[in-house]
Amino acid sequence: MKKLSKKQFVTVVENIHNTVNYSFDSKHCEAFGVLIDKDLNVQIEKIDSSTDIYDMLDTDNDNLLNQINKYDMVSFATNGWAAPIAKDNDDEYSDLAPSQHPEKRRVRLLSSANINNQVGSSILFSDDIDSPVYDYGDARGTMATAIIELMDKAKELQVK
Repeated sequence: MKKLSKKQFVTVVENIHNTVNYSFDSKHCEAFGVLIDKDLNVQIEKIDSSTDIYDMLDTDNDNLLNQINKYDMVSFATNGWAAPIAKDNDDEYSDLAPSQHPEKRRVRLLSSANINNQVGSSILFSDDIDSPVYDYGDARGTMATAIIELMDKAKELQVK
């Protein structure tokens, strides 16, 4: 797949968000193969699942690696708890896991990527499903890094 323009990428990430059916309380993370037509509509197919997102994103996950290049993009769905980040080091909740925080919120995260290192995501809060939060490539952290490493390995396999 060729690299999408910024405008095309934004449209596709939002179309994926609106198409993927994934529960806030699912016990498994899931990977979906995404096919994109000329009008940027998406067709979604479940291609992998795991009880742990990092196990699924492992670059030794041959089941997933062998499927990535069949699709224009791959979307990874996971869920969990989110909590506000403490504004200072004195916050009594700063060491609490998000699931234990009194202001916790249930979230669904969809991270979508292609082998051209375009990664976008949407976060949906169960208490505000009409206000998704989108990211079009600025996300950082262990999950973003794991997705990029997996897509890079898939790209290497495509070249071979």
